[in-house]
Order: sequence, then C-alpha cells, then structure tokens
Amino acid sequence: MDKRVNFRKSFRAIVSICILTLSLQTFPSLARAGNESNRATVIKVYSKILEEERTISVSLPEGNETAEQAYPVLYVLDAEGEATFPKCVSTVNGLIAKGLAPQMIVVGIWNTNRNRDMIPEAVSHRPGSGGSKDFLSFIHNELMPYIQNNYRTKDYSVLYGMSNSALFAVYALLEKPETFNAVIASSPMIGHCPEYIQKKAESFIKKDIVNDLLLFMIYGTEDSRRITDFVPDFQNYINTHASKGFISKLEILDGERHVPASSLARGLEYIFNR
Repeated sequence: MDKRVNFRKSFRAIVSICILTLSLQTFPSLARAGNESNRATVIKVYSKILEEERTISVSLPEGNETAEQAYPVLYVLDAEGEATFPKCVSTVNGLIAKGLAPQMIVVGIWNTNRNRDMIPEAVSHRPGSGGSKDFLSFIHNELMPYIQNNYRTKDYSVLYGMSNSALFAVYALLEKPETFNAVIASSPMIGHCPEYIQKKAESFIKKDIVNDLLLFMIYGTEDSRRITDFVPDFQNYINTHASKGFISKLEILDGERHVPASSLARGLEYIFNR
C-alpha cells in the first residue's frame, strides 16, 4: 500500500514538472519579459522644469557591470505598466541575439499627465494638452544629462513613441532635432493637431542638420484616420523639402491596426542595418 502511495506522489510530481516545462516552452516571450522586468531598475528623478517627480525604468545590457564599453540609449515613452517596458527590452534583446542591433541601454519614461506631455498643442478633445515643450525640455536638459552622468553612454540616442507619444516623438524631432539621432513613431496621432505639426515641419526644413537624423514612422492600414489621413502627406512634405542630413521612412502594414506589435523591432532594425 505504501509503495502505491509513493508511486502516486512521484507520478504527480513528474506530471507537474512536465506541465511547467510545457508552459515555458509555449509562452517563452512571457518568461523572458518577466525576467527583463526583474533586471530593470526603477528610479525617481525630480524635474525642476515640470515641478514634479518622474519615474524612470533603466535596463542595462548584460555584462555592463564589468565591461568598459559605452552604449547607445533607447528612450521609451509610455513606459509604465507591467507589459510595455519589459516587452521593449525583450524586443531589443531579441534583435541583439540575431545581430540586428547593438547592445544598448533602455530607458523608460513613465507618464504622470499624458495629455499634457504628449500633445504639443492645446486641443479641446484632449483636456490639459499642450505641454510638450516643457516635457521635451525635461528630457533634453534634465533626464538625458542624468543618464549620461550615471551610465556609460555613447553619443547616440533613439526615441520610441506609440500613438499620442509617437506624436510627441515627431514633435521632438521637429522642435529640437539635436536631441535624438533617430526617432521611431508608431501610429503618430498627427491628426490631433495637423496644422500645428505642419508649421513645425515648415520651420524644421529650414534648419541645418549637422549629423544624420532619422525618422521611422509605421502604422497599419486599419489604423485611426487621425493617422492614415495625415501621416502620408506629412511624410511626403518633409522627405521632399528637408536637408540632406535627414532620412525618413514610412512603413504601412497591410491589415494591421493601431500601434503594430512589430513597430519597435522594425524601427531599430532599419536604424542599425539600413
């Protein structure tokens, strides 16, 4: 009788191990995302410009603790929550493993007032909007120097935004092109303030681009009309009129909806392998 009980216990243990192994094999991305989240450091940075404390996630390349090399920096907007930042880190690591991107530091910027920070012009359908200038000043004058002073960074940075934060990413490139070397804008909501962005674009094309500057925009054919009705014309205008130091690419994915899942991977692969 005791042998039968022991056999049942052993059998149940073996079944449990098999189920656990199968789960990890079936959902490897979830397992990796969780690990990346655990490795990220969450810090608090007080902004005198915004007069508030901001939460920042930082993920360092593996081996960074002992290596002497410096790394480019990817800044990710909308980085709060359990999924966004870990998925971005997982995407970066996947590209690194395939040799499609260099090792990099990933910095996630959490929101406090998204409408205020991400929409550059005050618009009635987004209460509190119109504060992008101060938010960009925070990134340029406070956050980036903090990251550069506390981590081994190369003088190369990429900004990634999604939806409203992609609108901010486009605005940041037009307003202060010296801030980032490349911008990835997934489903940029230019339709929130198209006339404002057009005026910024007209000012932008008169600027001298000293270093190469790259804008990668992407959306799906089933995306919002605030994107599909405005982004192609914007892309055509700046591509036609901007100086030689500026490179712009637009990808429209057939059948995809708002903020395609492959946006960051496609953008980084284009930036580092074009």
